Parts: sequence; structure tokens; C-alpha cells
Amino acid sequence: MLELRSLTKKFGKTVAVNNLSITCKEREFLVIFGPAGAGKTTTLRLIAGILKPTSGEVSFNGQPLAGVPPEGRNMSMVFENYALYSHLSVYENLAFPLRARRYRDGEIQRLVQRMAGILQIAELLNRRPGFLSGGQRQRVALGRALIREADVYLLDEPISHLDAKLRHHMRGELKAMCAEKDATVIHVTHDSHEAMALADRVAVINKGQLMQLGSPDEIFQQPANEFVAGFVGEPPMSFMDMEYAVEDGQSVFRIPENDIRLPASPEVDAYVKEKGLPDTFRLGVRATDVTVLSSADETHNVPGEAYVTETLGHRNLLTAKLGNNLVQVVTPPELTFKVKDTVWLDLSPDNLHVFADGLTIAHPRPRAS
Repeated sequence: MLELRSLTKKFGKTVAVNNLSITCKEREFLVIFGPAGAGKTTTLRLIAGILKPTSGEVSFNGQPLAGVPPEGRNMSMVFENYALYSHLSVYENLAFPLRARRYRDGEIQRLVQRMAGILQIAELLNRRPGFLSGGQRQRVALGRALIREADVYLLDEPISHLDAKLRHHMRGELKAMCAEKDATVIHVTHDSHEAMALADRVAVINKGQLMQLGSPDEIFQQPANEFVAGFVGEPPMSFMDMEYAVEDGQSVFRIPENDIRLPASPEVDAYVKEKGLPDTFRLGVRATDVTVLSSADETHNVPGEAYVTETLGHRNLLTAKLGNNLVQVVTPPELTFKVKDTVWLDLSPDNLHVFADGLTIAHPRPRAS
């Protein structure tokens, strides 16, 4: 088990990692997910021992790793910038960690050929890195890290430079390889699809701080705050600024620019009663959780205006205007709208997340089956 305890790293006055505490279980595939500049790569380098923390510690199986050099940690790392040996062929780059551990030549050849086949680089084994594309170099770097046995594999954006088709293929191969090894993996990415597809658990970080740690389903369905809600998922969650009011004994949300009223959930009433009104209330809804019609009915009773439609082949993505807010809705390809058409949306506590000053106070209610 790998543990980060109150880990902090400062570069001068810049705080790259801020009091970060995460536990990675044995044989777990943990994804560290966040935007550029969130501190993801710095965290990996602290785990590997390449950087020393300003405060806090990294421990493995209960033993602090302070003072243990990178070569003494039995961790294998893929660097985002590849870090290949330019004077060696692809074959020798893959073989290097095996030769360093004195594997026999026959075993080296078997493992290199197998890894090259999985990564679709068998025809490149005699080339040097200078004659490879960025995507090819990335696959070589990934293979060199995974070819040997290690206690922990640290993967820094290992497939981000591949084209879309190959990246989709490599996601499956990477997960299969790590499962076959019973490996403990910490994988860094800024790609939502990659994080959700690969992870047993996801650690969402921003500005060096942990925003949420949970299963892919937990962070998607029950985001802890507005940042996680907007960063996890594609298309991203839509947000609407709201005013809270009590009208005729019923608590409602009002869109400031028009007369639209949405019912507030009991969780919202309880929050207001306990803590008072926050500075901001925002509602969030995922494009796959809301539906839209061209005419109103009992549930589709919130009017909006068609703003733009993106045609994606198997589905359309409609963006509708509600006051000054934009709400995205996934629609079937046969359902089309023209710009400025009136549309009717299904918005209720059944599909809305509620945020007070950026923190989640209510998730959608489970729909009756």
C-alpha cells in the first residue's frame, strides 16, 4: 500500500502540491486526474523520489521512503517527455531494464517481442528514437516501463500523444496488461475518458489539492463540488445561476432574468435553515440526464431557446438558453431544432445537482422504477 500523508511541495513561493493525502491500495489502478498545472506530474515525481517534499511524507507498506533514492524504490515510471536513450534502438530501449536486472538473453528476447506486439511497434525494433513519431516514442516509453516487474508503476500521460483510434485501443491494452501483472498503478491524465475507463478509483486534484477521491461512478454521479462536477464527464455539466425564494409556502429556485421557477429539494431547505443563504446558488445538470421536446407536457415544463445544435452522427448535442444560462442536452439524431426555436426541458430535483458557494449540497433524487 502506497500512502501520501500531508504531502506539500513548494517551488519558491509557488505551491505545486498542497497538503495532499491519498492512499493507493495494493493492486489498485489509481488515476490522478486534473487540468494542466494541477500538480499531477509533481506528485508522481515526489512518489518516485525524483523530488523531495517540502513537508509531509510518502510511505510504502508502512515504511517511510524519505531518504530512499529513486533506484531503491522499485518503481517504474513513464515520463511524459519519453526519456528514451537516443543512441539505442527500440529493441535495446525495451531490453535495458531487463539487462540491468540480469535477465537471460532468451527471456529478454521473448519479453521484448511480446511487448512490441502488444504496443504495435514490432516493425520499429531496429530504429532509434530519433526516427520515430511522437506517438511511437510514447509507446516505446510505456513498454520500457511495463516490461519489468515493479512494486508500483507510475505512468505520466502515457498515451496522451497517440491518435484517437490508437489511444482507444491502448486504453484497453494498458488496463489488460496491468491486470495481468496484478500491478499497483498510479496513472496521471487530464483526459476524462481515459480516467473513467482505466481507474479503479480516481483522485481529482486542482491547484495541488485533492478535490475528491472515489470510484469513477462516484465522482461522476456524486461530485463533491462544482469543480469536480464540471471537470468530470463529456460533455461537461451545465450550470445555472439561481436565486432561492419561498413563494406561497413553497421553496423554489428562480432564474434571475425571467419567470422560470424550479422546485427546491428538502436538502436545500435544510441547508438554508441550518446555515442561511450562501453567496451563490447554482444548479447543475448533465446532458444525458435532461430531455427536451418541441412542445410542453407535464414534465417538460421549463421553456428555453435553441442556441446551437452539434450533429455527432449517433446523437446530437443541443445547447439551449435559459435566461443567461446555457444548458446542453443529448438528443437522438432524428430530433432537430432550428436556432431560436422554443424548446421545453425536463428539469427537477430528479436530475439536478445543487451547489452552494461551490460545494455540493444535493444530488439528483433516484427516479422511481
